[in-house]
Amino acid sequence: MRKIMTKGRVVLIITFIFIISSLLFRVDIFASRTNIFKWTNIKQIEITTNNLNVRTGPSTSYKKIGTVSSGDVLDVLGMIGSWYVIHMENGSIGVISSTYTKASSYYNPAYTSEKEDKYSNNLSAEETLMINLINSERKKAGLPDYKIDMELMKVARIKSRDISNNKYFSHNSPIYGSPFKMLKDFSIDYNMAGENIAGNSTIESAMNSLMNSPSHNINILSTDYNYIGIGITNDPRYGKVFTQLFVQK
Repeated sequence: MRKIMTKGRVVLIITFIFIISSLLFRVDIFASRTNIFKWTNIKQIEITTNNLNVRTGPSTSYKKIGTVSSGDVLDVLGMIGSWYVIHMENGSIGVISSTYTKASSYYNPAYTSEKEDKYSNNLSAEETLMINLINSERKKAGLPDYKIDMELMKVARIKSRDISNNKYFSHNSPIYGSPFKMLKDFSIDYNMAGENIAGNSTIESAMNSLMNSPSHNINILSTDYNYIGIGITNDPRYGKVFTQLFVQK
C-alpha cells in the first residue's frame, strides 16, 4: 500500500511540475499587456525567406527556438499582433513574424476580409495612388522615383493599423516602439530610415498637408532614401491613417 501511494505521489509531483512548466511556456507566448492571442482564418502559411527565426514570443527580444525556410508550410494556431503562432514539425509551438510569409490555405476560403489580406503582396488602389502622387512630386523636383519594397509595405500597413486600433498618434508605438526598432524587429535591412504619419479624410488632402509641412516634405523629396513602403487604414477619428516609411538600401 505504501509503495502504491509513493508511486502515486511521484506521479502527482511529476505531473504538477509538467503542468507548471507548460504554463510558464504558455505565459511566455500569450501573456502580454499589449498583445492578445487571436484566432485567424488563415489555416496554413508558406515561408518566403530562408532562416526565419521561430521564437517563444512576438518580438525579437524573445528566445529563439528554431528556424524555418522558404517553401516550408506550417499550421497556424492564431496570431499575436502581426506574429503567427505556429505548430512546428517537431510538435513544438512557436511564434514567427508574418513579414516573410504568405497565406497557403484558409479555414473558410470564402472569407476574404481586409483583416486576412493585410499582408498581401498586392498593392491596393489607395496605396498605388499615394505612391504615384509621391513619385509625381519627386519628378517635379527632378528626383528619381522611390522603389516599392513589399516588406516595408507590410510594416507600414501594420503601423497604420496600430495607430488606429490603439488610438494614438505618434511615431513611437506603445507596442512596437520607435520606427527604427520596428524596422529592426521586422528584419528590414537599411542604412538610413525615416517615417511620415498623417491622419486625414482623403489621400489627396493627406498628401497636400504632408507636402506643406517642411519636416514631412523633406522625407518625400529626400535624396537619402531609395525605397518606400506605405500603409493606409480607415480610422474613425481622422477618416484614414497614413504611414509612409522611407529607407536607403
